[in-house]
Formats: sequence, structure tokens, C-alpha cells
Amino acid sequence: MTDPEPTGPVPNPPARQPFPTPPTPASNATRHLCVGAYLDEDFQRASLNEVYHQRRRLIAPSYGFDLIAVLGQCLQARRLAVIRDAAIVVVLGGALCAAPLAMTFVIGLLITLYLFTSSWQVVRDTARELRRGRSASAGVIVGRAVVMVFRIVAALTISFVLSTLTAGVALVGLAGSREDDGTSGSLSSMSLALAPVTTVGLLVFALGAPIAANILRQSQLERLAPGCTPPAPARSERFDEIRRQESGNTVVFAGYRPFVGSGVLVKNWGFAQRLVRAGDPLTGLAPEANREFDTAPFSAVELLAHLRDNLGRLATEQEPEQQLPGLTVDDRVFLAGTEVAHLVPYTDPAHLPGIIRHPTAPLRHYLVCQVISWRGELVTTVYVHVAVQGRALYMEFTSTALPPCDERFRVVDQVGGTGPAAFFRAGIRGLLYAPGTIGRAPLNLVRAGIEALSNSLPGSNGPTRLGYDYGARSSVRELGMAADTRHHLQTQEVDKHQRIIERRLLAVVLDFLERRGVDTSEYRQRATTLLNAGAIVTGGNLTVQGDVHSSQTNNPPPGEGAKR
Repeated sequence: MTDPEPTGPVPNPPARQPFPTPPTPASNATRHLCVGAYLDEDFQRASLNEVYHQRRRLIAPSYGFDLIAVLGQCLQARRLAVIRDAAIVVVLGGALCAAPLAMTFVIGLLITLYLFTSSWQVVRDTARELRRGRSASAGVIVGRAVVMVFRIVAALTISFVLSTLTAGVALVGLAGSREDDGTSGSLSSMSLALAPVTTVGLLVFALGAPIAANILRQSQLERLAPGCTPPAPARSERFDEIRRQESGNTVVFAGYRPFVGSGVLVKNWGFAQRLVRAGDPLTGLAPEANREFDTAPFSAVELLAHLRDNLGRLATEQEPEQQLPGLTVDDRVFLAGTEVAHLVPYTDPAHLPGIIRHPTAPLRHYLVCQVISWRGELVTTVYVHVAVQGRALYMEFTSTALPPCDERFRVVDQVGGTGPAAFFRAGIRGLLYAPGTIGRAPLNLVRAGIEALSNSLPGSNGPTRLGYDYGARSSVRELGMAADTRHHLQTQEVDKHQRIIERRLLAVVLDFLERRGVDTSEYRQRATTLLNAGAIVTGGNLTVQGDVHSSQTNNPPPGEGAKR
């Protein structure tokens, strides 16, 4: 009697299913992603639009960080940015109606400031690259120099036009006051005298909003310094729903990449092992026709239970030499977003044996071994798929890695990243970058209004429709991750963890096969080949030595989907 076909995720998880335990407050990844919510508006906007407001898409797993805390800071930073942009638009819009001439001068001054500061940024970035030893071709340097010279010439031209316009207005006002002997001359002289005051006042108000927003932002960053716990947002229906989805044991993915939220691909291999009897050590091997088992000597469910117990023991051993700290071993089901029947990422554990024994259905089982290290900065995940089909054992091994967060988000961990000096630098940056902030304010408000309107539409209400992709496209952790590890030790940390898990996996399976009377000569050869292959993560790319079927990047094959 065979197990029934799996019926897929149930509509509602059982009441006994608890919320997942959030990462410890010391998780650096949580703090750094919260910092990124204030420092990188693109990251902030993508996190909200791809995760928080995607009520018709299930969320990706959150490895090594507290998703709720990060999304709460993204909402807070978003409100601060909207208030800043609204203040800028109100001030400039009112000035344009009340004092158009002063507004013209202010716009010219802001453009001049922008051209000078952007030219300085070109010089600073080029010098920084040269100091760090990065290659910079002569063509790139010449191109940057041409851009810088053009901006400086444009700034000087605008300054000349403004000074000429100022002199012209002064002469016109003076001539008018001489020709008119009545009240009009007095009013012209008064308007001319108040024009500089109006211009300065308008400039102060225009620059005040970006500077004040930067200082307020720095006050939020002070609460994310090392040793601080990011504040939890107020409870809401959406946050409760996200927490419920995090408690699920099913990953619903969009597009080509099933291991969404796990970072870059490190290593991947798979092979099929024919299940035949081991020969008698005294008489030699049995005839080939008699070597195959009439019935499978074991099931995939039995082998996975053996793997789960033995690998999980590495996390509970008392002796440091026998322990792999931070290791977790869990069962997880993966399902394409176009195959879901309910927006609940949960599969009843009673259905897992059927999913494991019938791996041709859309639901696919993996044993997930994960190590979170460096206080949440590094996450190494190994996915193991096992199937017993066609009188053969199929094993699949995939390891992924999440590198640290973007280097810019670590500013609060650096000397001078917090404290009075940081507030002073925040004010200076607000002044220098004010022209760009002011110029983008109207567009930002329009975009925020469009996003608010689209996000206010009905979310997860209504039945699922066949053909719509309900899977997660990306995760907040992946949106904020760096292109590479920070140094060699972190690279080796990822390689060490995935090698230890791989070695233990192959050894446990070998012992299991031998106890079940399976000939392991072919298995030993394959295991030797796999263990002699190396893999390291460098900027999202994979370098492999040895005869292993592996991917060079995290991108799917051409025509079969794309990375986010």
C-alpha cells in the first residue's frame, strides 16, 4: 500500500504552531538592516514594496535577523522622508507664488551648490579608489575629469548670470525710484531693499528641511549602536500576519530560484547511486543478476530520519570538539508560487512522508542544515534532498551563503559613527546634499502617493487564482547584503561550515548504506570526488576545483528566469 499523494499546504496552521523565536538582540544583521532603512532610500523602498506591502505574495524566510524590527524601522524612515519632502514642496511652492524673483535666485544658488559638491565627490571617489589600489584606467579618469570641469564651468556660468541679474534688478529699481517722485518710487526702493532678505530667508527655509531631517535621522541611528536592541514596532494586523508566515515550514518562491532568502549559491552536486547487495567477503560478489534488491532495503523517510538525528546531534554535543555551534536541522518544503492553493506557507507534518516518497509532485522536501555565525552577519545553509526511486538512491546537495550586510550600514559600529561628531557631520551632509534632496522632493512625493494608493488596494482577500505567482521574489536580507564577505576569515568561515556538514552527511549516509547491506564501492568513489572539490564565495561568484556539477553564479540559466 502506497502513501496517498500529498494534498499541499492546509488552509490554516494548527493553533499549537508557535511564532518563531526572533534572533537575539545582539544580531548585527538586524541592527545593520535597521540602519540601512535610514541610509539607503532604495533599500527602504524595496523592503516595503517587495515584502511589507506584498499581501498577495508570501514572504521569504528570515535567516539571522528580525524581519519585524527591520520593517518597523523602514516604515519610520519612510514617514520621516515623506515629512521632509512635503516640507520642502510647501516652502518652495509658497515662495514661487509669493516671491518668484527670490525663488529664481534660490534655485540658481542651489544648482550652483549641487554642481560644486558633485564635482568634489568625483575627485574624492577617484582618490579613494586609487588609495585602495583599485584599478582606474586613464580613460575613466579623463572622463571623470571632463565631467568635473563641465560642472565647474556650469556653476561659474550660473553664478555670473545670477550676479548680472542682481545688478540689472538693482539698476532698474534705482532708475524707477529716480523717475517716480511718488509712492511707487518708495515701494520700488523698499522691494529692492527687502529682496536680499527675502532670498536669504527662503534659502534658509529650503535648506532647513534637509538639514533637520539628517539630524533627526542621526538621532535614530544613535539607538542602533552596538549593544542596543532595535525598538519593536507597534503591533498591527500586517505584522501579525508576517510573523505567522515566518512560523511556516514551507517556502513559496517566485520565478526560477527556490532557495529565496538564502543568499548566493556556493556549491551544488547531485548523483544517483544504484542500490545493489554487498558481496560476501568470503565468497566474493554475487552474480550481477542477483545483486539488486527485490524490494528497496530502506525508504527515503528512514534515511532522512537517520540524517536528521545524526546531524542534529552536532548542535547538542557537550564537548567543543564534537559540536558545531549554531547548527539547526529542520524539514522544509519548497513550492513554486504558481502552484499554491492557499496563502499559508505551512504543510502538515503528517503529509511529509508522502511528499518525501513521491517527489514528482510540485511540493519538494529538503532537509535544511543552517549555521548562523558572526552574530548574524554570516548565514551558511545546506539543503539536502533524498529520493529512493528506480531502485536507486538519489542525493542532492546545495549550499548557500548570506554575506554581511552592505558596508555602508555598518557606520554605527565605526569610530565616530555616533555621538556629537556624527550629529555635526549629519548636518554638514544635509547642507551639501540639500540641492539633490530638494530637487527630488516633488518626484518623491508623487511616487509615495502612487505607492500609497496601490498599497491601499485589497490585499490577500479573495481566492487564489491559477497562473498567478504568489511566491516570494526576494528577501529583506538579500536586498541589504554586501557583494562579498568583508575579509578572508569570513570567506573561510562559510567554506568551513559547508565542508563540515558535507563531510558528516557523506559519512552518515555511508554508514547507513553499509548497515542495510548495500554495496558502497561506487558510493565511496563518488564521495572521494566530491570531497576533493573546493568551493569559495567571492562576490557572489563560485570558484570550483574538481569534477563537480556546480553553478558559477547565483543566476539561473539563460531563458529560465533571472535573479532579482
